[in-house]
Amino acid sequence: MKKFLIMLIAVSSYAYADSAALDNFLSNAKTMKADFTQTVVTGKKTRTTHGTMEIMRPNKFRWEYTEDKQLIVSDASKIYIYDQPLQQVTVKALGSSIDKSPAAVLAGANNIKSLYKITSVADKGDGLNWVKIEPKAANDNNGFQTVLMGFDSKQKLSSMQFIDNFGNQSTLKFSNLQTGINIPANDFKFKAPAGVDVVEQ
Repeated sequence: MKKFLIMLIAVSSYAYADSAALDNFLSNAKTMKADFTQTVVTGKKTRTTHGTMEIMRPNKFRWEYTEDKQLIVSDASKIYIYDQPLQQVTVKALGSSIDKSPAAVLAGANNIKSLYKITSVADKGDGLNWVKIEPKAANDNNGFQTVLMGFDSKQKLSSMQFIDNFGNQSTLKFSNLQTGINIPANDFKFKAPAGVDVVEQ
């Protein structure tokens, strides 16, 4: 086992790197676009899906799942969840809940440090610098225990992990990530296709 001083220096270095990467992300990722692979592990079951995402902070986002043919769009006022196979659109008021959920990390305002406890994570051997984000109030976490963000050596977001209250883990891996780009405003607008059921919640 490493001596305490050496370990303290190592942990401090990781904390600095992670904090710098997170600060850089919050400062520069006002807009973001990427392809993603999402893997959800529930008990002994694992499911992997793919898609694309676009974000315009604060609170505008567009997530599209290719295989599942599902689309989630936020116009910063409402969230629209379109399930094409079911021919159904669910509409929810955005409200303030997004500021206290994992969505705030990517699409929320810059106040996540006031809502989350930020800590460094030991080297996972994958070449990424990881930071753990936990809700400060355990009873106000919208179903999630922790959010992990992994940054590469260029402080570019590479991966995220979400662990819910039941221990299920969702992992997002990003590719073709672009930040600070122009995204058409219409990408964050949604109009229900003719003939689909619309459910307001």
